[in-house]
Amino acid sequence: MVKTKDGLDLYTLALNHMLHGEYKTAIKCLKDVVKHDTDNIDAYIKLGVLLRETGEGQNAVKVHQGLLFRREMPQDERIIIMRHLLEDYEALEDREKALEIAQKIVDMTRRNLWAYDKMHKLYRDLGNWEKAAEYLQKTLRFRKKTQSRLLAIYKVQEGMEKYKIGQYHEARLIFRKAIKIDSRCEAPYYHIANSYMKDQRQEDAILWWEKYADVAPEKASLIFQRIQRVLFNLGNFSKIEDFYQKILAKKPDDIQANLALASFYDRKGDLNKAIATCDDLKDKKPNSIAAKLMLVKFLVQNKELHRASEVLNGTIEYLQGLQTFVCSNCGNQIAEIRWLCPACGEPDTYLSEL
Repeated sequence: MVKTKDGLDLYTLALNHMLHGEYKTAIKCLKDVVKHDTDNIDAYIKLGVLLRETGEGQNAVKVHQGLLFRREMPQDERIIIMRHLLEDYEALEDREKALEIAQKIVDMTRRNLWAYDKMHKLYRDLGNWEKAAEYLQKTLRFRKKTQSRLLAIYKVQEGMEKYKIGQYHEARLIFRKAIKIDSRCEAPYYHIANSYMKDQRQEDAILWWEKYADVAPEKASLIFQRIQRVLFNLGNFSKIEDFYQKILAKKPDDIQANLALASFYDRKGDLNKAIATCDDLKDKKPNSIAAKLMLVKFLVQNKELHRASEVLNGTIEYLQGLQTFVCSNCGNQIAEIRWLCPACGEPDTYLSEL
């Protein structure tokens, strides 16, 4: 046991410095410990951890890797050191080396949840989606859980690698596999439609955009402009209205779908329907600024200036009621003005924002 001049246990002193976040002092103490007691494996491990935490990843690798050269060491202890070495490589963003260590742990222990989980995330970060899915499935089986949506998204990411290099047909084949994994995952429908657009197959793109909206009506606004533009170019105006009405049949209060339908009526030249749609939406969603402003726009176009002014004045009053005050020093927001910030304590820092 290594002692200080005052007779204190140096290793215990190092742990105390670690506990209080005094890492540089703890590192100095631990170096003294291992210098005089080369059998203190735990001191070596903690020294490596602190070196990693303080940005000395390469030195952490040297410390932990050096321990693995020792021949007589229980397997459990060896695995603990390997786990730390893997995290050293992660800190250095050397994922290939980290994967090598994880694979060695798996080879030594077979069913090792920690290593499987690491391999899943490392392959994910490397963009190897097939391997990421393989090890995700291993962790899920270990935990007796399912995550079909995430597995489907990984399959989509795999397809996107083909999509990025212009292999749209090959990408679609992979996207279809994602649908088989989880038919309620909307991502593959979205990308299949986009891939058909890349291949100049507009009718097929529309079909898959419709499937996307059917699976995820709450996210359908992502495709409104594109599908409307394509249908307009094709002269299929009735299908645009049918598309929005189908979404609204499921979600009648959907703000984006209602606004898109109103814009369609405006573009079609049916201003009265556009106004009626916005009026109805304003009643359903009285706090929707977008609904009120679009209504004002259409009322002005229809020369209903008095009513447009009324709606606009009501909107301004509503916005003024939402006024917040933001501290110019720390960014803290409050609803009522104060002359001393409750977050940072600075005086006279609040500026009005809408």
